[in-house]
Amino acid sequence: MFLDRVEYLDHMTDAYLRIRGQTMKEAFEYSAMGLVNIMYDIENIEKKQRIPIFAEGEELENLLFEWLDKILLMMLIDKVVFSKFDMEITFDKASDKYIITGYGEGEIVDLNKHELKVEIKGITYHEMKILDYKDTNEIIIEYLVDL
Repeated sequence: MFLDRVEYLDHMTDAYLRIRGQTMKEAFEYSAMGLVNIMYDIENIEKKQRIPIFAEGEELENLLFEWLDKILLMMLIDKVVFSKFDMEITFDKASDKYIITGYGEGEIVDLNKHELKVEIKGITYHEMKILDYKDTNEIIIEYLVDL
């Protein structure tokens, strides 16, 4: 279960997350699941649709921001919630950018089924960190979301 990889840390006004993964791919996927779980109980979301998600960034922190921001916008604007993500991170030498191509699996928000826990205003760069511990094969991501 993903919750053993996602910690919700104490913060006075925002949501502060720490994610642990064995690969960058896994850490980014768990970061997205942690984001969804702030707003909705991810355990109540069925995998009815597969929706493509694309993001790019000049460095990994920028890529993480863009990835999470795309997912948040899909939840807020398209009213879609996700319970699973699958993606790949590549580096395109021609554009000198990291690229995510992948998808989220989920369904359209049904307020009878998906109770909104708290609304997220936005993703922030403040306190965003991606730490790659090669000696222990662990990636740790920390980020804040503005509530």
